[in-house]
Parts: sequence; structure tokens; C-alpha cells
Amino acid sequence: MLRVLKVLEMAWLLIGIFSIVMGSYYFNQDGWDSSKWFFGGALVAGIFYAFRRKQRKKFEESENNQSDNKG
Repeated sequence: MLRVLKVLEMAWLLIGIFSIVMGSYYFNQDGWDSSKWFFGGALVAGIFYAFRRKQRKKFEESENNQSDNKG
């Protein structure tokens, strides 16, 4: 489960970076109208990245607590 959470976290990070790069490119080429969707996508990806990171940290913490209780 931890591996899946890490993959999802990295996927959202990569989507956010890609969106910022593409938004910057389209902003330089055509202006705000064609780039605003990419910047909006980067914002959404950043929110999901933060959510997944927080979820993974909580999961790691609960796994560590369970392993401490067993041993």
C-alpha cells in the first residue's frame, strides 16, 4: 500500500510540473487565455499532491506504530 501511495504522490508532482512548464510555454506564445487551463491544472495537481503526501505520512506513521506495538 505504501508503494502505491508513493507512486500516486509522484504522479501528481509530475503532472503539476508538466502543467507549469506547459502553462509557461503557452503564456509566452499566446498569452493568458491559452495558458490559464494549464496553470489551473497545476493548482489542482498541487492540492492533490499535498493531500496524497499527507495521507502517505499518516500511513507510514500508523505502520510504524503497529510495528512498535508488535515488537
